[in-house]
Order: sequence, then structure tokens, then C-alpha cells
Amino acid sequence: MDINLTSRLRQKMAGRSRIRGRYNSSEVYAITHGFRSGKLTPEEWMNAPEKTTKELLTMWNGTGIHNQIQGLLGGRDYKEEKVEFVYKDIIVVAKADFMPPNLPDEVWELKSSEKLMTKAKPWALHQVKMYTTMFKKKRGTIYQPVQDDDGIYLKYLGSVERDDEWYEKELQMLYQFHLKVEDLWKKQ
Repeated sequence: MDINLTSRLRQKMAGRSRIRGRYNSSEVYAITHGFRSGKLTPEEWMNAPEKTTKELLTMWNGTGIHNQIQGLLGGRDYKEEKVEFVYKDIIVVAKADFMPPNLPDEVWELKSSEKLMTKAKPWALHQVKMYTTMFKKKRGTIYQPVQDDDGIYLKYLGSVERDDEWYEKELQMLYQFHLKVEDLWKKQ
């Protein structure tokens, strides 16, 4: 008899409820670009749809790959690093995958995918560019962990340079979105 573990996966990978005034750096691209283009409303952001099983499996597999890479990059010394950046009355949270000790001016982001990527997606470049300011690094680089018959490697997908003026403009756009979200919070 088969044992269906989907409900346990759903519990394990369940998203957190939105916290008033708190935004993840990984979602800022969707917020600022989606809001500006009319593709994302504050209502949609606050009431995000439940993830599909396929999306949950992708997240779960990505977590596993990140944990495996952690062991290869430095074992217990490697850890995801978190920073919280305060802007006016909001907090932007970032969790960087790796800051190589031998390259102190860099922050790395790992993007896992079942498909071999040729370059970083715009939202991934946006995310790691935010990291450069938030973690005070000169450069952000994106890699894809790849496994094949020859072994495992980190495939270079792209890099960005720190730009604090750009970061400030992104926060200004995020804050305009936040003001609309704040109106919704007040109505609840």
C-alpha cells in the first residue's frame, strides 16, 4: 500500500502569514515591477494563493540541494546569513546563501532548477543586487548547482555590482506599495 506524504509536505513547506511592515528581498522584484505594471495589487500580495503541490515540491527540492551544497562549501562553517534593513517604518529581510570567506567583497545566491539555465533571471539579479547593499558587498553572483555524470558544480549565471542609489529607488517604490498595503491593514 502506498503512503501519500503530500499533506505532510504541505505542512512543512507552508508559507508564513504576512507580517505588517515586513517584506522579503526575494519578493521585492515582483512587488515593484508587478505593482508598477498593474500585474500585482496590494490585495493580491496580502492574499497570496496557496502554493500548488508542484511549487511545494520545487521549493522542497531546492532546500535539499542548498543543504547538500552547504556541506560541500564548508560544512558547519557555511550558513545562510540573514540581515534586516529598516527603511522608514518597514523592514526588508534578506537571507544570503553564501558569502565566500576567500572573496570578502562577494555575496552568492544559489538558484536551483530542474532545467539547466543559461543566465540568471531578472528577478534573481534584482535580488542579489539588493543583497550587495544590504550585506555591504561590492558584487553579487548567482550560481546554479548542477549535477551530471561527471560530478557536481556551480554554474555561473550572472553577477551585479553594488549600486546604493538604485537600491534607494527600489525601496522608494516598495514604500509606495507598502502605503497601499497599510491602507488594507487598517481596514481589517
